[in-house]
Amino acid sequence: MTKSSRAKRPRAVARRDILRAGAVLGGSALFGGWPARAAQSGTPRVAALGWSCAQTVLALGVVPLAVPEIERYRRLVVEPKIPAEVQEVGLRSEPNLELLQRLAPDVVVIDPSLAGAVSRLREIAPVEVFLVRAAGQRPLGLARASTLALARKLGKRAECEAYLERVDAEMERDRERLHGYDGAPLYIISEIVRNRALIFGPTSIYQDVLDRLGLKNAWTGESSIWGHATVGLETLAAVPEARCVLLSSRTADIKAIFALRPMMQSLPFLREERLTMLSEVLFYGGVPSAERFARLLAERLPKDRREQG
Repeated sequence: MTKSSRAKRPRAVARRDILRAGAVLGGSALFGGWPARAAQSGTPRVAALGWSCAQTVLALGVVPLAVPEIERYRRLVVEPKIPAEVQEVGLRSEPNLELLQRLAPDVVVIDPSLAGAVSRLREIAPVEVFLVRAAGQRPLGLARASTLALARKLGKRAECEAYLERVDAEMERDRERLHGYDGAPLYIISEIVRNRALIFGPTSIYQDVLDRLGLKNAWTGESSIWGHATVGLETLAAVPEARCVLLSSRTADIKAIFALRPMMQSLPFLREERLTMLSEVLFYGGVPSAERFARLLAERLPKDRREQG
């Protein structure tokens, strides 16, 4: 796996941290009430220390005080866009706590990967854990529930309900736009390194989007809680009628790999030019990532089908 691939993955989360995070979503904030000034001023001042929670806060119409790794977010997450006034606050794995304290947020929202830092973060502000993955739960359904729970605490319930209604309407339009697609099942891949691929299966948020759009996933094997599995490229010949959807910002690199490795030319989707290349979509993102993936698919699949025959 390349350095860029590793960088996109969230750090491992201990089971106790996931359980602790899940408990937060069921009720009150993790550590007591928010400062009185938040209630007085309306929308609280939010620091979003993970990408999935940052994109969700933005989708609710709240501009956060701070987000980690903003330039990488703009390249790998893309949407919603981060306004220029948002402060860079260090790494997702190691936020700058001194800067965060100076910014004086009313609430800090984190992804579960930072659950181990809660004791330090609570000295700055109350903490909310935004959960988008849990064993046995569908990613998109959990993301929607988590978005609504966070919106209630931010005083944005009406905005959240309007947002989710808009997403549902847009996905329905995306489904209609795909009537021009031939229905071939899709391999969803984000990385190809040597002779192996990072592929997304039944437990991914991409699967939930495919289901909403009436599309089939060509990979029905096992996948992790984050939705992916690493497989040999030869595996991708198992469904000869499949189309490959490649999610990557490194289009030129991937095309070079295709050209230089004769074995890859034996794959049916390459030999028969059934390849769709999309820009990055955060695989451990929330509702905004699902919305983006659905839109990109609806824009590209019918067009590629017509052009590639």
